[in-house]
Amino acid sequence: MRMNDLTVVDSIYLDAQQKEDVRRLSSLGYSSKDIAVSLGLSPEDVGLFVRDAETVGTSVNFLIREGILVARAAPEIKLHEAAEGGNVEAIKQLEAVRKRHTFERLIEQMDDDEFN
Repeated sequence: MRMNDLTVVDSIYLDAQQKEDVRRLSSLGYSSKDIAVSLGLSPEDVGLFVRDAETVGTSVNFLIREGILVARAAPEIKLHEAAEGGNVEAIKQLEAVRKRHTFERLIEQMDDDEFN
């Protein structure tokens, strides 16, 4: 059985406000433990939250990844808009960003290949 065949179940329930807080705090670079504490979770639930944060397929993991991505992408989107407007410096910077993303994807693929 492959990992993708397993059903992942969340260990903890978060309401809509807590989910938004997870996105926001992760976008600012806070650790999963710090986020859990800021949500006012019990010590036991902090452990469950941290475990879910590290488990691909859980809501907490997705919310954290989403928060990080949105924070990382926002300035790059503005850069893209400037490049589309003809800003030469933005075009150069955007090309560097694209090269970095390509490199990061290659590294991820190499890591995936190593474990498959």
